[in-house]
This record gives sequence, C-alpha cells and structure tokens, in this order.
Amino acid sequence: MKKNAAIIISMLLFMPFISCDKGTRGKKTLLPNVTGAAGEVIVVLNKSVWEEPIGKAFNEMLRQEFPMIPQSEPIFDVVMIPPNAFTDIFKSHRNIIITKVGSEFEKAQIVTQRDVWAAPQTILNVVGPTYPAIAKMLYEERDRFIQLLEQAERDRVVNNAIRYETKGLRMLLEKKFEISLYFPKGYQLKVDTTDFVWISYETPDISQGVFVYQYPYTDEQTFTTDYLIEKRNSFVNKFVSGPTAGSYMITETIIPPVFQPFMYKDRYFGQLRGLWDVYAHPMGGPFVSLTTVDEAKNRVITIEGYVYAPRFNKRNYVRQLEALLLTFALKPESK
Repeated sequence: MKKNAAIIISMLLFMPFISCDKGTRGKKTLLPNVTGAAGEVIVVLNKSVWEEPIGKAFNEMLRQEFPMIPQSEPIFDVVMIPPNAFTDIFKSHRNIIITKVGSEFEKAQIVTQRDVWAAPQTILNVVGPTYPAIAKMLYEERDRFIQLLEQAERDRVVNNAIRYETKGLRMLLEKKFEISLYFPKGYQLKVDTTDFVWISYETPDISQGVFVYQYPYTDEQTFTTDYLIEKRNSFVNKFVSGPTAGSYMITETIIPPVFQPFMYKDRYFGQLRGLWDVYAHPMGGPFVSLTTVDEAKNRVITIEGYVYAPRFNKRNYVRQLEALLLTFALKPESK
C-alpha cells in the first residue's frame, strides 16, 4: 500500500510538475512572472465543502490576524475557487493551494511544488483520503503549513534584494559590525554613529527603516522583553529624531511588545514585535527586531525593521522588512 501511495504522489508531480523542490530561486527561467498581489493565496477547493471543517480550517489559518500591527489585517488574503474555475488566469498566481481527495491517498499530507506555471511560484498540494483527514492534518501541521507560505513570500523579497542590491550598505555593515544584510535599491544610509546605524527607504507616503545596533553582553537577562525594550529605547531615543524639535522615537508600552525566542540557521534569536511612537509628535507604526549574541566578541547585536505608512495597510511592508532581516549573517571570522 505504501508503494502504491508513493506511485500516486509521484504521478501527482508529473510533467510539468517536475520542479518540486527549490524552484528557480531567482535564476533565469522561460516561465512567465507570477501574478497576484503580495500576501494573496488562491485556494482550489470543491465549493460543496467551503462551509465544512476543511473550508473552515483554511479560512481560520490563512485569515488569522497578522501580529502586532496597528489595524487588523489577515496574514494572507484568500481567494477560494472551485476546481472547475481554476483556469489559466489563476495558474500563474504566486501562491496556490490545491486540495485533492481520494482513496488512492493513504494519508493526508502536504506536497510542495515550485515554479510550475510561473516563477517564483509556490504550490501546496494538500492531499488525503477524506476531507476530515485533511482538516485534521492541517490543524496538526498548521505551523509548517503557514511557514511554507510565509517563506515563499520572504524568498521573493530576498531574491529581489540580492538581484538589485545596494551593495555599499552591506559593505558598510560588514566593516562596522562584521555582519551581512542585503538591501535592494532605494535604501539609503541616514545615521552612522557609534554602535548604531539607521538605513531607510523613503517615499512621500511611507518609510521603511532598519536599525542595527550592538552593545556588550553582560547580563544573563538579555533575552527578556523588559531588557530588550530598555536597550532599544537607549538607542532610538538618542539617535532617531522626529520631525519636530525635541521629538524622538519611543517604544509603545500601552500595548506591550511581544517577545518570542526562535532558532534560525542554527542561531538563537530573541524576536520582539511591537509598536513605536514619537515623543511630542503624532507618528507611529509597527516594528520587529531580532537580537542575538555574538559569543566570539561577547556582544549583543540587534537588527530591527520599522514601518511608517499612516494611510496604508502595513502587513506587506512589515513582511518585506522581516525578509531583509533574515538575510542576517555574521562574517565567518566573527562566528
């Protein structure tokens, strides 16, 4: 039976479905560019079960709130269509979830494909013997399920940043902090001072910025919310001035920032998500920071992205910055 299931899965990935691992990863391809807005997902599912547990599972997971932004936004914008409506106009979409049910599937699982009809494209084939089995699997695998889509969105940002890099900014950070970060064209240096750098992308309507700062590792309580907020304020209060005299950036504490530890590329990070304000001036928005310890140099390094977009939704802007932050790497001699 297991052998038969393996044959079925391999048939599912037949030509042109042969790109089932890493896709093009930004390399040249004859495939057309993907369509659809950032953060949008097409879900192909029989209309008869849209209101059943399987449909509710997709909606609950994909439409959950994006964390720590001023207004409510879902983590993804969902377009649900029945299989007979899944025509060529949808096949070039950036993110597609295709649900397949049949007795030929021994168990429910997620089969990932890359760059099938367009590039850079991610397709999640969610297959199983029954809809209830798939729904149960989705709840059990919800973190991985969401992460696959989040990673697809981040990869597109990172590929763009590498392809259209402002190389001087990475060179600056390598020389000053012995770290690497990628920035696409449009980002410029705003402040470069002792142990602190501010890089930003500015338009008349939005501001996306990145702070990089370091300080000695002296406290075992470094990875706590209060300590990270205290250190954050010690830098942004001093070096990030507002548009009016006497104004400067602060951390909003009425809605406290949320701390979460996680591992990425075999390195421990403390992630802080929160809201920022400007003292004595009506400005604010979301931020996300990543903090790690460079044991070789006995120092703490924080990289942070913030968004100011008062007239727009902010989810996609935050997600773009998160992608840039996750290009972080210590230079080899600093590891």
